[in-house]
Amino acid sequence: MRHVSRIVSLSFLIVLLALPCLGAGPHASSMPGDIREIQQSGVLRIGVIEAQAPPFVFVKDGRLTGVDVDLARQMVAALGVRPEFVRIPGGWDGLVDAVAASTVDMGLSELTKNVARAQRVFFSRPYFLSHAVFIANRLAMAQNRIDDADLASVQDVARQFNAPGFRIATMAHSALEPVLRELFPSAEIMSAASPQAAIAMAYEGQADLAMVGEAAFEIAVQADPGLLYKIDRLAPSLDDPCAIAVSPGRPDLLRWINDYLEVRPLPKATLGEIVDQYLGPTGPAPKEAVPAVAEPAPQGESVAMRDVALVALLHILVLGVLWATVVRRPCAQHWLLSPWTVLAAMGLGGLTGLYFPFLAAYLSRPAGLYMGFWRMCVLPIMVAAIVTSTYRLLACGGNARLIKRLLVWTPLLLLVSALLGVGIGIVGRPGADFSKEAQGLLASMNTGMQAAQPDGGLYDQLMNMVDTIVPDNLLAPMVNNENLAVLFVAIFFGVAVAAGKKQAKTTLIDIMDTVLESFTTMIRMSLYLLPFALYALSLDFIASTGLELMLAILRLVVCLTLAFLPGGLLSLAFLRIRLGIPLPAIWRDFGPIFLLSFSTRSSVLSMPIGLERLKNYPQIDRAQITAAYPFALLVCHYAYAAFFALTPVFVGQAFGVSFTPGQYIAIAFLALLCVVSAIGTIGLSYVLLLAIVCGPLGLPLEPAVVVGMAAVSIVDPIISGVQALFGCGVATLVVDKAKPAPEACGDVEQPAG
Repeated sequence: MRHVSRIVSLSFLIVLLALPCLGAGPHASSMPGDIREIQQSGVLRIGVIEAQAPPFVFVKDGRLTGVDVDLARQMVAALGVRPEFVRIPGGWDGLVDAVAASTVDMGLSELTKNVARAQRVFFSRPYFLSHAVFIANRLAMAQNRIDDADLASVQDVARQFNAPGFRIATMAHSALEPVLRELFPSAEIMSAASPQAAIAMAYEGQADLAMVGEAAFEIAVQADPGLLYKIDRLAPSLDDPCAIAVSPGRPDLLRWINDYLEVRPLPKATLGEIVDQYLGPTGPAPKEAVPAVAEPAPQGESVAMRDVALVALLHILVLGVLWATVVRRPCAQHWLLSPWTVLAAMGLGGLTGLYFPFLAAYLSRPAGLYMGFWRMCVLPIMVAAIVTSTYRLLACGGNARLIKRLLVWTPLLLLVSALLGVGIGIVGRPGADFSKEAQGLLASMNTGMQAAQPDGGLYDQLMNMVDTIVPDNLLAPMVNNENLAVLFVAIFFGVAVAAGKKQAKTTLIDIMDTVLESFTTMIRMSLYLLPFALYALSLDFIASTGLELMLAILRLVVCLTLAFLPGGLLSLAFLRIRLGIPLPAIWRDFGPIFLLSFSTRSSVLSMPIGLERLKNYPQIDRAQITAAYPFALLVCHYAYAAFFALTPVFVGQAFGVSFTPGQYIAIAFLALLCVVSAIGTIGLSYVLLLAIVCGPLGLPLEPAVVVGMAAVSIVDPIISGVQALFGCGVATLVVDKAKPAPEACGDVEQPAG
């Protein structure tokens, strides 16, 4: 019995000694002291900044979320306790203060690890490498002649912006403030309440430069692409390692966090992927949720059938009206060549593209082949017309007065057009109150486009232009469609032919006339397919851009149209006065020239037909009209002058720039230089010549080119049509009245009638 009592007493003693170990859990004896305290309390206090810092820490649907929040929750779950998130005011410096004072056990919110902060708190190993990026105001860079191509490093940025008068913004109480004060000691450092506020200061022009986290900038642009209209991210950036701050009283917690980050690192993902994960659009609904939707397919089918019926009905109505008013009525002109057929085809094509954009993939390619045929005709027509025009201007001794008139009237009319464009821009103010939605459209158009900034000053720009004019290979301009170089060769070839002494040179001119006549016949035959090509091209344009783009720049388009109209009216007045025929007869003869240029977007293609029309009038000298018309059509480009003057005014208004009267006059004269540079260009390439105006005025070129291309894509038919009429009108203005006996200066044809 005594042995039994001893055994029971010993067992009871062993149980008493084991109770503390059993109560603390199986691993408690091996856990360090401060972690054991956290586990005993059951709570880990986690500090995050009060401001929103997506995608790291932010509030969504009333719940705190983000990369850092999810990381903290996973750590807390591994410790077996619950998290207690504490929102700390005062930005990142305030968060470091709270961790240093042990108000919280740890803190994280895209927190930068640096030497100053490491003297007050413990820092874990970096778990994510972010970047601090520079955001520049485009207008400030243009006005100070700062080219982002010259900013290859942070030191380059500091060298350009470290000067009195420059204002640089960043978030207050952030690690970037002392960095900026060190990089830019001479500039004014401005504090913002948040990264978003710093970006807004750069956008509004309150700051010339801002420095924010890469994530803040990417998210801001994702939410509002229109920001890129006025600000630009520079290439240089600073590494910004994100780490977790730990209270100095928690050294064991720091060791455990480092071990956790080593064993369970964050999944490798780019910043863009993280942004898409936490802030991106909602993905498609799960398959099991589809049956809950109340039969969407039949509803979509009914809407599609209604659209098909509506578009088909409009086609039937328009074609019926054409049949009754154009096809059935007797007319000397074929109904496919009627301007009403052309306009109807454009309207129906745009309507179809709006409702059924997928058809553009099938119709745009054959329409492109048709336009390619016309582009093929441009260079031969230009060469033949310029060579014969230059020869006849110089070979005939009686053309001295004609040359003087061209040299007087051409710059005068172009200057009037440029001043008119500036005036309409001042009065109409198309760029005032430009909406952010429109800026977003322009920013999206800018994707993938590369517009070269002009190098150097005006002299360098002129010399660069001359380099593109004078070819070092005679065949290269023809092969590469370098029309300005072709024009240069054609002019000097015509001069050389006129200065030559060989009698057979008239035979060469006759050959050129034959080439011109042949291409005239080719173009005339191809016009029967014009309505079908315009239908497909209009469909493709509306399908690719939509109506939003046209609505965004509607005021600019209206102002440009108003600037072009006086040129057309002036052309009709010249023709009416010089030819002495009524306006209906003028429109009957010259209306097809306008429509051809309007439809093909090229006034050069109308040159053969225009020359043929003008030579049929006995009131004017046929030899002089043959010499003067190509020059007037190509050089005296009224519409170009208005465009190059009005578009920079628009851009200046959109950026809030107040031009002086002297600057407005400078815009007009620089526009004349652009017109000369644009001779022979086809398509939208001449828009890049806006650099000649924007450079001296300090305007950013990129938005000017984007706006110009958007506007020209709409008004280019009007530009071409007006110029075709204007060339005819100017030619009749400068030539003499018909002589009793025409001189045979290389023009072997006899007068009509």
